[in-house]
Amino acid sequence: MVKKKVGGGKRYKAVASAKAQGLAEPKWDGPAPPLHIQKKLARKVQFLDKVSTNTNTLRTSKAGVNKKTGRKKALPDLSTLGEVLDEVSKKGSAQNGAAGGKQAKERGVSVNTAKQRHHILVEESQRMQQVLKHPLYKKDPIAAITNHLQHTLPPVPAPKPAATKGAGKKSKKAANSSKMQE
Repeated sequence: MVKKKVGGGKRYKAVASAKAQGLAEPKWDGPAPPLHIQKKLARKVQFLDKVSTNTNTLRTSKAGVNKKTGRKKALPDLSTLGEVLDEVSKKGSAQNGAAGGKQAKERGVSVNTAKQRHHILVEESQRMQQVLKHPLYKKDPIAAITNHLQHTLPPVPAPKPAATKGAGKKSKKAANSSKMQE
């Protein structure tokens, strides 16, 4: 069995703190450690000095670089815009178009690469330029947007009337009870 080395850690910490403060190496209470331990401590201190200088330089050089935390969304959430447009269409729309039309290809919530993101940006900027040049949009932008959404979005399903499940059971029970009475 090998006996565990004792005391090297305290000396190492003392030497490291003394070098960090710019002081000379501390005096030892007891006898000087063996030469191989002194060399080992010197190598550790040199290594820690290199590491600390390198980390400081890396921190300063990478100050403006942020880690990529996750996938960027292709488009922001437009649910609030939809709600506002519904309110506008209820208040002032004179025309109600027939609901139904083509559904555009949905791209999904996240974009995998910068190339795809750039491609989407180019497509959307071209579409935006076309919209801005359109004469109906120039005339009344809000009406043009509401008209477009009425024709492209699928209709909102009508709420189903509450089915009276209890009524069917009552009629069966009533029929059974009337048969028993006869």
